[in-house]
Amino acid sequence: MKRFIYLMIIAFFILSCNEDEARPPFDNQEFYENHQAANWTKVSAKEHLQGKWQLTHTYCCPMSPNTGWASIEEGYFLLEFKGDSVKVFTNNSLDQTQYWEFDERYERSLYLETEAPISNTFGTIYFSEDYMLFNGSPSDGADNYFQKVE
Repeated sequence: MKRFIYLMIIAFFILSCNEDEARPPFDNQEFYENHQAANWTKVSAKEHLQGKWQLTHTYCCPMSPNTGWASIEEGYFLLEFKGDSVKVFTNNSLDQTQYWEFDERYERSLYLETEAPISNTFGTIYFSEDYMLFNGSPSDGADNYFQKVE
């Protein structure tokens, strides 16, 4: 009888987990279409980046057995862009401050360039309204989704 109860409890938890809850509130095709429609330039993108961006979701990694969506706790990872500097906060504590620019090797693509790597910022940058995607999956990395909070 105990085994039956344990199996029922386990089945309940497995069935109550819904992958859609971890997904961001948009699909990638819509995200890319919004980005392309806005005709971003490095100047307009730099203006849009100014402020605070909270990491909200990750999708990792296409070639990994652990592929899937993950929602990120509020306050876990935040970027604050102010002019040519970016502050990186982890667990609400300032970790680093660096100067940044867009990589000039790419005319139509946006890549963040800093002296030292910043986690969760690998890949091409795309915008969709007040969301930002660092698209690392084409290089077998993670996709990191941020929401502008200020």
